[in-house]
Amino acid sequence: MTRTSNIFLAAALGCILAPAHAWADARSDIEARYEELRVAMESREGARIKPLLAPDFVRTDLGNNTMSADELIAGLAKIPVDPDRKSQTTVQSVSVNGKTAEVVQQQVASDTRQGRDGKMHSFGTTSLSHDTWVQSDKGWLLKTTQAQSTTITRDGVAMRTIKKGDPVPQGRRGRMGPGNGGMMGPPRPIGDN
Repeated sequence: MTRTSNIFLAAALGCILAPAHAWADARSDIEARYEELRVAMESREGARIKPLLAPDFVRTDLGNNTMSADELIAGLAKIPVDPDRKSQTTVQSVSVNGKTAEVVQQQVASDTRQGRDGKMHSFGTTSLSHDTWVQSDKGWLLKTTQAQSTTITRDGVAMRTIKKGDPVPQGRRGRMGPGNGGMMGPPRPIGDN
């Protein structure tokens, strides 16, 4: 190979590998942001949550109800912190287009509490959402989160799965959690959303 051929080959490889490297950086940055957001939401402190959300943030639940950042923060403030609750977010896919990233993420949350039968049970939710993040001078900010499905388990057994567009059942105490419409439970942490 000539020196010129080597230069062109190196340039071609750089063009091929650069997007993969940028994608890997964006994915790890977004994964870190989900963790920051999870911790901020668990604190219930708006001053820690709001800087991670885009100014025009919108959360859409399974019942197609929407809430702004301020409504999300106000709803979270009404929910007591549960020190026994565990949650983990897994980024399933990331598609970056310029300064926008489309993300599919799964959040698994669980806690132990007394059931209707008076016995202690392990309850869990597995939620899937489609999120949009935008790059800013402050890093990635969550612009939208749209719930796609939620599976509720008791002692590891699936009790109910609700998908986007399904009728959202009402809780035994009326509407479950803050917000409007038939929103299921408290606003889930985003990585919880």
